[in-house]
Formats: sequence, structure tokens, C-alpha cells
Amino acid sequence: MPFRAPQQETPMNTYALLSAFAGFALVMGTLTVYFAAIPRGTVPVKVNGLTLRLVFGVALAAAGIYLGLTGAGSAGGLVYIPAVLALLFGGFILWVLPQRHTPLGDIKVVVGDPIIPFKALTTDGTPFNSSELAGKRVLLKFFRGGWCPYCVAELAEFNKMVPELEKMGVQIIALSKDTPDQAALNKSRDGLKFDLLSDPNLSVIRAYGVEHHKALGQTKNPKSTYGGLALGLAPFKIETMAIPTTLLIDETGVIRWIDQTDDYRLRSSTERVMSAVSQVFE
Repeated sequence: MPFRAPQQETPMNTYALLSAFAGFALVMGTLTVYFAAIPRGTVPVKVNGLTLRLVFGVALAAAGIYLGLTGAGSAGGLVYIPAVLALLFGGFILWVLPQRHTPLGDIKVVVGDPIIPFKALTTDGTPFNSSELAGKRVLLKFFRGGWCPYCVAELAEFNKMVPELEKMGVQIIALSKDTPDQAALNKSRDGLKFDLLSDPNLSVIRAYGVEHHKALGQTKNPKSTYGGLALGLAPFKIETMAIPTTLLIDETGVIRWIDQTDDYRLRSSTERVMSAVSQVFE
């Protein structure tokens, strides 16, 4: 019989493997640090460093795929899986970040104005009329929805403020375009001690001029949170929602403080809110 030399296994493409894993580690490490900062309210004001790290990580992942396809040696799942994950997660956040700015300037009220009368729905679908706020001190919060991790973190901070606000006779009411059942899910899921109002037709949001056209959001609220973050698998779509806005209203129905931001990631700190409440009611 003729002699046959044993076949040698094709060596792994080391450069492709290293590039793919480096890109994956950089992207996922960057996102882990960033998302861990959301519940603490410490997301970076400037996103240049975040963007650069994600771009570099995505580039490394893309290079890993390229080397795997064109370089010498094999490149299986150990290369392509982490590289594709880095491209998907890093690319998605890079696409979302430029959309963080909110269109301010259309708000219909200023400090000193009376509130605009409105009607909404409670979490059980019962009609709510703003006349029920007569004689009450209210912190009215317009928010994007119970799917938004930044809103979830902010409402959790508001929840912690409830005892101190009650001492000053201030109650919190938060309103979004969520349907009553989605608002009920949000309230139960996060253990919120204040009322959530539903404005599914955006009539209240539009009346106050706090409408964000063509914003990216999820179609349903996640049923649970992870580390204080609402992370769900519901699809995303471009839709209209509220610009995060806080109104402090006195017992006569007059607006005494307004807080907005042109970046929906950045929200008022507990200190800022309590300082405003103290200045108005003490």
C-alpha cells in the first residue's frame, strides 16, 4: 500500500481570534460600565470617550471577521460569535447615542403659569381629571415610558424621595404615553409609591408642549428589571413620546419650578429636586 502522510489540522487563525475577542471584551466592558452607571444617575455628560471605545471595539471585531475570512488558518465560532455580538451591541448603541437630544423650546408653560387643565387615565383605566389636584402640592413628572432605563432610574430616585416630600405635603404624579396596563406593570414591577397616569393619545403631552417626535422606544415595558435596569426584548420603533420634564406645582395650581434637559439620558439629581422643593415650600 502506498504511504499516506497523516493530515494535519488547519491551525486556528490566531490574529482573527485575538482581534475578535479584544473587540468583544472592549465593547461589552464599555457597555457594562455605562449601564451600571444608569441606576446611580452617573452617566457621563459627554459621550466622546464612550463613543471612541465603542468605535475601536467594533473596528476590532470587524477586523477579526475580515482576518477570519481572508487570513491563513481556520476561523470558526470562536472568532465569529464574539465578533458578531460586538458588532450588534456596539453598533446599536453607536446608532442610538446621536438620538439622545430632545427638542426643547415648544413647552407651553412657564414658571408662574397655572397648570393647563387635563384629563388622563389611572393604572386601572379610571378617568383622572387635573381638578383633583386642587389644593395639593404636586411634583408632576412627564417621562418616556416604563421601558426607558433612564426613566426607570429616575422614578426609582423619586420613590426614595417620597417620605421627605410627604413631610412637605408634596405628592408625586408621573405621566407617560404608556397604556394603563403597561403603566400598572411599571408601578408594580418597580414598587412605586406614587401614582402613574396614562396618556396613550398624547393629549396631555401635546397640550403642555413636551412632545418628542420620532424618538426611538420599545413597544412594551419589560416585566422585570436587572440591576435596576429595565431591559426587555420587545421590538424598538420610532414613535412620539414625552420629553422628560418635571413641574413643581403649588396648592393654588401655579407652576413654581420647571426642569427639562436637552439630553434624555441626563436627569435631575435628588439634591436638585429637593433643593427646588425646599426653596418653594419652606
